[in-house]
Amino acid sequence: MTATLTPAGRADAPASAARDRRAALPRAVLRLHRTALVVGAVLVGLFTLLLLGSLLWRSAYSPAEVAACGTGSGCPGLNAYETAHTVYWSLLNQSQNVLLLVPLVIAAYAAGPLTARERELGTHHLLWTQSAASPARWLRSTLALGSVAVAVGAVFLVMVFRTAVAPMEGVWGFGGWEPGGYVGSGPVLVAYCLLGLAFGVCAGTLIGRALPAIFAGVAGTGVLLVAGTFGRPWLWPVSTVVTPFSEGRGAWPSPGTDWPKGAEVRGQWLVTGDGVRIDPASCTAPTGGIKECGVRAGVESWLVEFHPLSHRLPLQLVESGLVLLLAVLAAGAAFLVLRRRTP
Repeated sequence: MTATLTPAGRADAPASAARDRRAALPRAVLRLHRTALVVGAVLVGLFTLLLLGSLLWRSAYSPAEVAACGTGSGCPGLNAYETAHTVYWSLLNQSQNVLLLVPLVIAAYAAGPLTARERELGTHHLLWTQSAASPARWLRSTLALGSVAVAVGAVFLVMVFRTAVAPMEGVWGFGGWEPGGYVGSGPVLVAYCLLGLAFGVCAGTLIGRALPAIFAGVAGTGVLLVAGTFGRPWLWPVSTVVTPFSEGRGAWPSPGTDWPKGAEVRGQWLVTGDGVRIDPASCTAPTGGIKECGVRAGVESWLVEFHPLSHRLPLQLVESGLVLLLAVLAAGAAFLVLRRRTP
């Protein structure tokens, strides 16, 4: 009986080599895009420093000291407090706009440097060869690492913004239902950032040229951001309030009196006895104004549909789910295009 002796190391060699290749692929992606990661981390750190730094500066003045300035009993440090509050207010106001731009920046990078640049320069084949990975595996590793980095950064931005906006929530348009404040105060920002990554990768894979891909990725993400702004009031059932209409009450209902302060109004109508809704904007001055218009039409009540602040989280969760679904579809389209274009 003859026995064939095989060194133990050789039996494990194929499996070990496969593990090494799988481990080398994420490292290759990280090395290739480490500059973008460093720049992104620096920008997030700068955003945090400015926003939380201004909040700490403003918080250095006690409420009793500030209140004393309004009673005539002395105003120590009033000018310093006003300066700190102005800086904090300005930075918080601008941060709402900055947060809306983050998904667009991610889409631009994902479409250009992350995917389309290598194809435009013809270096993608060299990358696939050096990393010993198939095109699909390379794209999968790129998307996975990019998604982790984007999600972590977006969650951190949400935490920073929520901390900074807490003292001003709902005051002068901060937070609440403002587009930037709404997106920056919950999971919606994370979802749109992942959508920007997926749309950018899809555009870069489909087009293969950096500048057109950047334009397509940013445009697609921007269109969905705008669509989300106009469509989100319809993603959750509204609350309603009905108030009587009479000749003595021709004025519009008002927030804080007829419905909760800080609510997002989806629509207001004059309602006749037959249930017909009339847009108050159609009752203009030439027709005698709202009062006479309502009397002629037989209006009996005002109807207001609104979302109170308690609806914000359910709306954000529904919108985030829809946006993530679109991101998955965009990523799937990128893999489908890559499979058809590579042997």
